[in-house]
Amino acid sequence: MSAETESPTRLYQEAVRLAKEGQISAARSCLDSYLRLRPSYGPGWHLAGRLAMAEGDSRQAVRCFQRCLSLLDGPKEALADLAEVWLKLNRPDQAAGLLRRMRQEGVWRDSAVLETAGCFLRRHQPARAMDVFQIGRSASKDPLIYDAPIEQLKACRPKLAFFCGADGPTFLKPLLDYLRQRYPVRVFSGSRPEDVQALMNWSDISWFEWATNLAQIGTHLPKTCRIVVRLHRYEAYMPWPKQIHWPNVDVLVTVGNSYVIKALEEWEADIRKQVAIVRIPNGVDVDRIPFVRRERGKKIAFVANLRMVKNPMFLLQCMHQLHQIEPDYQLYMAGRMDDLLLKQYLDHQIRLLGLEGSVHFEGWQEDIFSWLADKHYLAVTSVIESQGMGALEAMAAGLKPVIYHFPGAEEIYDKNYLFTTPEEFCQQILSDEYEPYAYREFVERRYPISRTLRLVDELLTSFEQGRFEGQRQDVSTQPVSI
Repeated sequence: MSAETESPTRLYQEAVRLAKEGQISAARSCLDSYLRLRPSYGPGWHLAGRLAMAEGDSRQAVRCFQRCLSLLDGPKEALADLAEVWLKLNRPDQAAGLLRRMRQEGVWRDSAVLETAGCFLRRHQPARAMDVFQIGRSASKDPLIYDAPIEQLKACRPKLAFFCGADGPTFLKPLLDYLRQRYPVRVFSGSRPEDVQALMNWSDISWFEWATNLAQIGTHLPKTCRIVVRLHRYEAYMPWPKQIHWPNVDVLVTVGNSYVIKALEEWEADIRKQVAIVRIPNGVDVDRIPFVRRERGKKIAFVANLRMVKNPMFLLQCMHQLHQIEPDYQLYMAGRMDDLLLKQYLDHQIRLLGLEGSVHFEGWQEDIFSWLADKHYLAVTSVIESQGMGALEAMAAGLKPVIYHFPGAEEIYDKNYLFTTPEEFCQQILSDEYEPYAYREFVERRYPISRTLRLVDELLTSFEQGRFEGQRQDVSTQPVSI
């Protein structure tokens, strides 16, 4: 070994020896000399960070650990050390940002989680503390150590009551699974106004999942809690908005496009002045949707209970046009058909248009993704949609979307997925452009369930922190959106 390489090596060995003997200042001086000669040696920067910590020089320790982690040979233990330094500097957000990477790199420390959560609690940020506890419970080899602090924190947080009614909890289920881990939660199971009042009296925040009968009852009762009403779509096109006492509502959550608000304004022209309005689209849990890498084919799916608003009449016109060009394409329709008038009309048109043998009514599907597995396109011809979850889920499965340009469709989907006329429908189907991965990526990017859950939690946290206290906010011009 040459003298040039021996000298830096001896410097580093001396720095290590001095550090072990507790001669911190001398070790730092020796190590500084070494790092001037070997500035890209990760373990050296890790040791420099620990020596800076030992002398209480936290800001220098941060710089050293960050430098260490930027180098290929930098020990990953520096992640945990960096989190510890951030906590000494009272910077829990930076410490929390390292937790998932600590888990990935195998340098997990439950102590870092508990200290980070404690720091958030001292800063009166219970929502952030709860997030940290949940990360800890999911990553720790001993998740039971988090049960007690999580339950203690939940007991101090706002009590949430959810009212679904006859429209059901379909869109609420992922929210409930998430929120039950963070708040005391009860779901309405009564039937009388007295039952509604009793649960509202218990709660700090009452969430009405649909702007229908239960929201009408709850908003006319004496106000004892914060009230959130979530409107999906159809409620805005019926008289329900006139029957809700909007001054008692703290926040109206919409999932749809701007035309839903325009419909509301037909019933209540000054709705924006009566209630704060935020937009939080439904999220898609892509991880639960099996992706099929499929090639172009000739099977077109239509997924919806057959109703006038879904406009299957127009779809038959599109199919007729397509069959003039290429008669091998087949249409498969999944969903209930409860409207006798519509059934008679569709049967009649299929005969007139010569589509017998090309249109298949396959009824309600319990396992929609298995049913979609051999399909290639998803057609949507609705005259209005709030968001169109069926289309988004089909895209996540890899089907090409072919979507009628209903009012507001461009706010939800890429314009390349839209059509206006039967001729444009045929162009979309017959186009060589077919990119299943791109359809799934669009959903992952625009509508991840994680973002929806975070936005809902932020809304509830705004009540917890008193940001809506004693004021009426019109936030409709700056909606919570993705």
